[in-house]
Amino acid sequence: MTDVGADLRSAADALAQAARDGADLQALCRDGFGDLAGLERLRPVGALVMAANLAPTEGSESLLLDHAPLRRLERLFHRDDALAALYEAEQSEAQIDMVQLSPTAAEIVDGVVSRQRSLDISIGKASRGWRVERMPPVDRVVLRMALWELRNRAATPTSVVIAEAVRLATAYSTERSGRFVNGVLSALVGDARPDS
Repeated sequence: MTDVGADLRSAADALAQAARDGADLQALCRDGFGDLAGLERLRPVGALVMAANLAPTEGSESLLLDHAPLRRLERLFHRDDALAALYEAEQSEAQIDMVQLSPTAAEIVDGVVSRQRSLDISIGKASRGWRVERMPPVDRVVLRMALWELRNRAATPTSVVIAEAVRLATAYSTERSGRFVNGVLSALVGDARPDS
């Protein structure tokens, strides 16, 4: 790890210890590295740790982790990348470059784009006093992503989908966005997942 700076080393140490202790890395990202810069800092750290797992080198023993926590960290970035692509496309009305996205992020983006009208109708019905087109743009995109995931990814627990949507809204939108997104999604869960 001599090729990374002190901040990366500190983040890597915290990430490695948390994973060894069985901590939820999503909670670590929210609480221990709460700011956006901290979360982005974990992206190269995750890559370094994954590389150490796949091809251990001298001195990398402290980075060897079970892949499960790293996969959870990786899933965070899929959602962030999907949000960025969808938001940018909406703001510039440009085509989304799917080649730049991971397969998971591309699946989210494709799902939201292909079902946007249906998603917006449902979101509009659930958000009392707010028309979809009048919502803050990030909130609108986050809600579309979360509703698509609730409808199409049954294996992802409802609580995870909502928590991730709240995280994205809180990190990238307004001060009140987390509560707003949580409220709208809570109203949508019954229709999106009747068994919940």
